[in-house]
Amino acid sequence: MDVSDPPSGPAMARDGADSAWRERGKALWRAIVPYIFVAPALLFVGVFLYLPIAFSAGLSFSDWNFVRPEAHWVGLENYRIVLSDPSFHAAALNTLVYTLILAPLQIVVPLLLARLLAGLGRSRMGDFYKSALFLPTIVSFSIAGASWLWIFNSINGFLNAVLRLVGMDGLRWLESPDLAIWSVSTVVFWKASGLNMILYLAALTAIPRELIEASRLDAAGPWRRLWQIEVPLISPTIFFVMITTVMSVMDDIVGVVGVMTDGGPVDATTNLLYYLYQKGMQFFQFGHASAVAIIIAAIVGLITWLQFRFMERQVHYE
Repeated sequence: MDVSDPPSGPAMARDGADSAWRERGKALWRAIVPYIFVAPALLFVGVFLYLPIAFSAGLSFSDWNFVRPEAHWVGLENYRIVLSDPSFHAAALNTLVYTLILAPLQIVVPLLLARLLAGLGRSRMGDFYKSALFLPTIVSFSIAGASWLWIFNSINGFLNAVLRLVGMDGLRWLESPDLAIWSVSTVVFWKASGLNMILYLAALTAIPRELIEASRLDAAGPWRRLWQIEVPLISPTIFFVMITTVMSVMDDIVGVVGVMTDGGPVDATTNLLYYLYQKGMQFFQFGHASAVAIIIAAIVGLITWLQFRFMERQVHYE
């Protein structure tokens, strides 16, 4: 048969089958490649995040102090004990108070500061204020708490010294149950708000200048520009700040409370995460601590879902 003759029917069928298999192989490879690239990250997250969560969930149904060789299954007993503990009730109430105090402050005040700093532009004073306001963010919570211990000291602290200079009596900032939670909240706000300010400032700086100039030509004042033009344009950043701030309030409190008040006086400054730390690391009641961890995870997950469910619709993505 001449080589120029077309292949016979069986040969064409084999070529078509081979071509189909090659196409299927390429399609399968294209589907697998993304998972190969993300596999290291998925492995890391699985080992260091989801595996501990699963282990903690199992531990919450057992009685184990990490000393005995075996753990005893107790079912929901740990949850019953924790939920009936008055200290848990105080920690839950304080967590709500901390959130109501700190979340609005750490969301709104940094936005206003960022707007003021954006108006200064790239000047020396602007750079100085940015550095001064962001500097507390790089300080650890333990160092921040130790520094503010001197400021809040009821005997020879800085604040009481200032009050005595103006003829007022000193206050028991950390010893009074009514003042202690506000003192701790002040330290956390001072320490944590700088990061949100920088995020807002970056978002405001990225707004096209022609939009700002057009609003000025329309005689829009600074406040009108902020709420009607700038806030909608940076709404994705605001939404991100809201999510991360509410999620991090419990975590931010722990370092400051551990240094300044140890949860006192009379559980006035504790919160759920510090209660978990006490149960696990001080009393070695790891079943109780794991039950608290699962409760905290459920609360944070519910709050985050509610934020996405009802607030994301207000976000304007470009």
